[in-house]
Amino acid sequence: MKTVLDASFFQYEGKFYGQKAGVPIGSPLSPVVANIIMEKLENEAIARLKQQNISLRTYRRYVDDCFVVGKKEEIEKVVKEFNEGHEKINFTIENEIEGTLRFLDLTLIRKGGKIAKIWFPKQQYGRYLDYNSESPHTHKVNTAIALVDRALKLTDVESRIESIKTARKILRNNNYPEALIQRTLERRVHLLYNTLQGNQKTEQPKKYVSLPYVPGLSEKVGKMLKNFDITASFKPSDKVENVVFTKLKDAVPKMKQINVVYSIPCGACDDKHYIGQTSQTLEKRIGQHKNSIRTNTSATGLTQHTLEHGHSFDFSRTRILERINNNASRLSAEMLHIKMNSKTTVNLQREVNGFSNTYNNLAYN
Repeated sequence: MKTVLDASFFQYEGKFYGQKAGVPIGSPLSPVVANIIMEKLENEAIARLKQQNISLRTYRRYVDDCFVVGKKEEIEKVVKEFNEGHEKINFTIENEIEGTLRFLDLTLIRKGGKIAKIWFPKQQYGRYLDYNSESPHTHKVNTAIALVDRALKLTDVESRIESIKTARKILRNNNYPEALIQRTLERRVHLLYNTLQGNQKTEQPKKYVSLPYVPGLSEKVGKMLKNFDITASFKPSDKVENVVFTKLKDAVPKMKQINVVYSIPCGACDDKHYIGQTSQTLEKRIGQHKNSIRTNTSATGLTQHTLEHGHSFDFSRTRILERINNNASRLSAEMLHIKMNSKTTVNLQREVNGFSNTYNNLAYN
């Protein structure tokens, strides 16, 4: 755990920076550790409060948002004890005003001995996925479903009409057609309250494939795949993160990249190059090629070409053709590139033939 949590670093303008505090963002271990720490802090804080004869009538927590019911004159002491747990963790407080309190995406209203709830999104007037954006239609439909479901599920019956109006307003502000909004609302109400399907889960396993979204083409591909019981999930390629946020950190140097299909040109032949794939860093794989040449070990087509013709490969002009994490998919891509460039590659024929059956199966899949 210490190794994983302490190994968070990134490169910016050629310099490496390490994270000094907190858990690394994106690590599967981080939310687990954060939750353990929060449990420890809250248990210790509540124990200290009990020693002062301060008891909380209700205490509930969602991640780092806490809902507390206690005596008004003691609430400042409660916050103080919670802030004693760690110097870098600071809790703030939002008090009930005239029987109303905002918590997460809800407005909680105290009515006698009960608490009524109304859905109140933090982004009530903000930007969601715009209907006119170049995104798959299913993404837009799912956005409408998500908002309608929250309006229906997170609001008590008496206030549901008000929440539905809020959902309508958000969708209209993001250019969703009234017909789509009304159709989504009718279907979700029917599914959630008029049938048993809302509580049923399908047991039949499904096959999924992730593909880049191309307007007009992707919809046709999706319909074709349905005939083979395959559900296509399309992802738009033009995203803000691809244009802006990926520029905030330095790109991984070419020679440090892993899981790649690569091409190395022959220095003497203008039209000859070697195509390979590796799960190691490209730098390490090229080192293996160089070592194979140095020891006269004819392990690849690159080495054989060098030994037979006396040519040297220009490793400085190595290109990355694709980056694929999955081993089978990467092997399939390598074979595809070899077959597409069969007249210009110097790969050993036995390498290609040895994988011919595997390639055909992978390419079909």
